[in-house]
Formats: sequence, structure tokens, C-alpha cells
Amino acid sequence: MDEKIRIALESQNPWWFNRPFATGTDRFRYFPELRHYLAAQEILLLAGARRTGKSTLVYQIIRSLLDAGARREAILYINLDEPLFVNRGKDPAFLRELIEDHCTLHSDITQFYICIDEIQNFVPWAPTVKTLYDTKPDLKLILTGSSSSLLQREISTRLSGRYFCCTVYPLSFAECLDFLGIDHPSIIQKRQYFGRYLEYGGFPRVTLEPQDELKKEILKNYYETIYLKDIIYPNNVRNNSDLYDVLYYLISNTGTPLSYNRIADALHLAPETVREYIGYAESAFLFYPVKKFDYSVKKQLANPKKIYCIDTGIINAVAFAFSENRGWLLENAVFMTLKRTDAEIYYHKNRYECDFLVKVHRKITSAIQVTDSLENPDTRAREIRGVCEAMEAYDLEGGLILTMNESGEETIAGRRIRIMPVYEWLENVRNGI
Repeated sequence: MDEKIRIALESQNPWWFNRPFATGTDRFRYFPELRHYLAAQEILLLAGARRTGKSTLVYQIIRSLLDAGARREAILYINLDEPLFVNRGKDPAFLRELIEDHCTLHSDITQFYICIDEIQNFVPWAPTVKTLYDTKPDLKLILTGSSSSLLQREISTRLSGRYFCCTVYPLSFAECLDFLGIDHPSIIQKRQYFGRYLEYGGFPRVTLEPQDELKKEILKNYYETIYLKDIIYPNNVRNNSDLYDVLYYLISNTGTPLSYNRIADALHLAPETVREYIGYAESAFLFYPVKKFDYSVKKQLANPKKIYCIDTGIINAVAFAFSENRGWLLENAVFMTLKRTDAEIYYHKNRYECDFLVKVHRKITSAIQVTDSLENPDTRAREIRGVCEAMEAYDLEGGLILTMNESGEETIAGRRIRIMPVYEWLENVRNGI
């Protein structure tokens, strides 16, 4: 093995020399499925946007393996963001030879754990991983990736049936409270910390940063990193200004029903270009689309979609002032919470609109409306009309209206509508779900 590569690996694997390594604030317990996946032969893939904590979660997995008695040399960690490795990103033999050299050097070990960070940086990763999985039963492969289209395309064609995937999102509100050491918060504390969660989002590093101005700078840096490394570079985008305009438009209109034609008209672009750029942003885990529910899949595809951002902190840092758009931010926070579930999420629109429908096992099970406040009588009537229409359309006995601070209950035509603060709903559900 090349000496420079060996030095790089030694710096990335401090446990080989019994040196301490940072594992961050415990988050492993929020992913109970990981313990089951670690015991299985299949590849474990941690997917998600950059800076959501995938690498730290891998370090926590490594710590758990060492605590369980795994030998230090049995764990090989490879961060493919290392410039030395990036330069070898197109060499089809590089990754396989690196792993085989390490295993040969420690041939007395019967079970290896190979952790590869940012796997999408290695161009021929899928055939390499498939070969290792099929021919090396003594390897447990743990991968992270930040490009969903690349990962999904390669997995579906090369690795079908050989992997488990776990998506890592920014922290839920419950996790944020844990990170900040807030146990059994009072109502005043819940309101205070939820306001900050809404303003600065849930990226782990941002949550732990004490200076508000630095939080904003970090969030802007995150956005630029995703913009450059996961959208522009891998897709060879030439017209950066048009792409920037599309992304800014989406962030500024989060939660608003949008069509490709509408965005194209507003920005004087071709609809095909808009579709392409939105696809890139979705692949980078920056945005998530929500379809209007219809029993006809064809109509679902034809109707305008709502677009939500991965983190309210990014919305505030990039697009607009926090106080002016709190209702949209609340809606975005609720969506990202629902996104952590296995349910399908839609919105309802007929005469009136309901923000979210939750579909489980082919059935709509929940109708959720989100608004900053119900104090205005017109707003209250509008939100209640929307959730009532959704309850009637899908034969639901109850519905939910989430607000910033208000609570209560309404019964209309025998159907119960609960009104509660978003922070109570977020905190009271495991994992923020």
C-alpha cells in the first residue's frame, strides 16, 4: 500500500492505536433499527444531506462495536472526502485493493467492519461494493452517501436485495432538547426552545453553537456546500445563476403549490430546465416534494406539488426574515417531522385546502392543518373548513390543527378537531414523529 494512503488511513482510524476519537452527542439510540441492521449480513447505507450527522453516527456505531468486543483492527473507516482518495475516485481497483490490503494485513481476524463515508465520491462504487459483498462474507459494509439519485439508481440496478437503508435527517425537536441537555422542560422552556428550533433548524453543529450570528453563517455555508458539491459538480451544471434562481424561488415559496410552468414563467426559463434543476436539488436531499392526493396516480402527477426544505434554519439563513414567515416555517417543520415516518404524505385540495394527509397501508389516516394562530376569525374559519373537508372526504373521525401556542378542541358534525401547539406534538412523539 502506498505510504501516503497508509498515513491517511491511520489518521482516519485512531482506534487502531487506542487513541480517543470524538463520537459527538449520543444519537445512536434514536435509530434502534441500526442494531438489527448491524447484526445482518446485508450492507447498511446511511443516506442524507451533508452535515446531518451521518459521519458522527458512524463513529457512534464504531464505538458500540468496540464496546462489544470487536478488535480495533477489525474496523476500517475510509472517508472518501479525503483529497488523496478523491484523486483516485475513478480508479476501479482503488477501493477494493485498499480494503483487501487491510484485511490481508490482519488475516487472523474473522469479521471486519468496513465503514466508507461519502461513497458517491467513488465513481465505480456500486460494482465494487457488490463484488465485495458477494465474495467476502467476512465483511460488514457500512456506507454513507449524500446523493439520493445516484444511490437509488445504483442500488436498484446493482445492489437490489443486498442492503438496508436508513435516512439521517437534521435533529428532531426532541433530539434538540436532548442535545441541549433539557430534561422535563416547562411550558415556557418548550416555547422558548421551539422558537429557536424554528429559527435555526436542527443541524447538530448549529444546535450546539452558542452564538446566533455564527449559526446563520454556518447555515449559509451548509447551503453553499450542498449547492456546490451535491448539485453543481456532480451534475455538471453550467448556468449557475439560473440554478441559483430556481433554488432561491423554491426556498422562498416553501409550502406553496407550484408547477414547473409557473416557476418557469416567473424566472423566464424553460419548464424542462426547471424540472431538471428541482430534480438535482431533491437528489441532494435539499428539497422534498408533496403531491396533491388523488386516487388517480396520473392526476397526482399532473397537479401542482408543494416543495419543502430540509431545514427551517436554511430557509431563514438564505431566503427571508424569521418573524415575517413563521406560519410557513411551522408547516415546514411539521412536514419534516412527518417525513421521518414510513407513511406517505400528501396535501388535500378541493374547494378548500388541508396541509397534510397521512397515508398508511393504502388508507388516509390523518388530516393535519398548520397555522401560526387561530386568533383571526377568518383564519380560524378557513383552517377549520379545510380540515373538515378532508375529514369528510376520507371518512376520518378526527383531525388536527397545529398552531404556535394555542390549544383546544372543536366538534363539528360529529367529528372532533384537536388544536394543539406544534411543540407539544413534536415533543410527545418518539423521534419527533
